[in-house]
Amino acid sequence: MSNPPVVTVLFSGLPVVADSFLPGISTVALVQTNDRRMIFDTGPYAYRPILQGRLRKLGIDPAKIDTVVLSHVHWDTAANADLFPSATVLMHEKELAYADAVGDHDSETPAYIGRALRQLKLKTISAETTLCEDVRIIELPGHTPGSIGLLTGDELIAGDAVSCAGDAAAQEVRYLPSRSPLANQSLKKALDLASIIHPGHDRAIRVGPPVTYLDDYAIRIRFFTDPIGPDEEVRVGSFTPKSFASWPGD
Repeated sequence: MSNPPVVTVLFSGLPVVADSFLPGISTVALVQTNDRRMIFDTGPYAYRPILQGRLRKLGIDPAKIDTVVLSHVHWDTAANADLFPSATVLMHEKELAYADAVGDHDSETPAYIGRALRQLKLKTISAETTLCEDVRIIELPGHTPGSIGLLTGDELIAGDAVSCAGDAAAQEVRYLPSRSPLANQSLKKALDLASIIHPGHDRAIRVGPPVTYLDDYAIRIRFFTDPIGPDEEVRVGSFTPKSFASWPGD
């Protein structure tokens, strides 16, 4: 009898915006079964050494990863797929078509991404697909045409179909608005499928109701404000998980 799949978050997304740069803090997860090691999304290029370090700390050789599942082709999710030389890279065929249609790209999609992914062991899917026992790719279009998630038991790694806890609590896509009506449909589908969700830009939530975080958090932000002076540092933390549903609407 096989053991249930184990999800290890290598780094969590964060629902933030900034006035001078794009944070690109997106969730990357490792899924392990008895005989499989899979990565869901790979983060932005700036996170490359962090991703390598997290895997090294777990004693996992990137060459031993057999599958990379890309939720979509934005710069903050797909930039490090080439770190896994032995892996089959899975994405939806609609997402690859979107990647190839440079003229249709939104501002978050690199023009080169389709060409870059074709240099890897790329394989597309056209429908929801079971990878192994209790691990299934779920279609969640809307954020992009071919967005997908990975369902492991009752736990869903959702990519940006569920971008943050606030959207889950509101049952409406707000943080990363989409022009597609499919985005809200996929959000509701995700909430119906799983009891635990790993959003694309937030830490893990329990669906509830009410929607609650699974864990506390602490964030340290360091500012380099003076070339010859000391750095400035801000620490933010929460030590009692709270439901976004209880927050003010604005």
